[in-house]
Amino acid sequence: MFKVKRTLPVAEQIEILALGDLHNGNPNARFDKFQESINYIKDTPNCYAIFMGDLIEAILPSDKRYSATDPYRNINTLKKEIKDALEPIKDKILLMLTGNHEIKLDKQGYGCPIAWMCQELGIPYGGISAFIKLKCFPKTHYADLMIYAFHGYSAGRKTGASINNVENLSQYYDADVFLVGHSHKLVTTKQVMISYYGYKTKLFCNTGTFLETASYGTTGYGEIAGYPPLRLGCPKIKWYPLKKNGNNIYASE
Repeated sequence: MFKVKRTLPVAEQIEILALGDLHNGNPNARFDKFQESINYIKDTPNCYAIFMGDLIEAILPSDKRYSATDPYRNINTLKKEIKDALEPIKDKILLMLTGNHEIKLDKQGYGCPIAWMCQELGIPYGGISAFIKLKCFPKTHYADLMIYAFHGYSAGRKTGASINNVENLSQYYDADVFLVGHSHKLVTTKQVMISYYGYKTKLFCNTGTFLETASYGTTGYGEIAGYPPLRLGCPKIKWYPLKKNGNNIYASE
């Protein structure tokens, strides 16, 4: 686990996109949709990104999901494609997590592609999970924003199972926003918390994917396993640091 502090220029609205599960190298990966989100971050003022892991597919021949019919692409090529795409927004990336696909590469002696990208681009590395504390400069009189980001481990086929796993994290970790990838679901929920001091909002987000379950002209492991088709994309967190009450964070899909 890691923890990172980032200071952002104060603004009425700060937007944060949580992107992950691209699986670059899989024939069903939609790099074009991923690039659209990158362009949005680049062109939108006060907009930042957190990357949630599994950016690279890296299904090796020793893996049961390996398909000899898929076009092979070198791991170095795949990670360089992502690094080049992220270069224009490197100053807007708050943190990058690794995922189970990158961890498998690391265990097999290939090194961690995410750690390499972070070193090359000068971006904080978050391992599999991290706290990200955001504050504004010049400092406002209101609370900082605490985010807990976790690549995830569970991929139940029902949406309820996935978001329940995210909400359960609030029993053990203290944050305003909980971000979890891995399940490929794109869903957000909100919980209002009441205390002696008033109320505040907590957000829970499954952060989606850019990998199609099935595509015409290919036969991938998602289709073979009967996984449900999912919409592509990522959640957008909107933080209003100048708001006086506790209801200053929102999420859209």
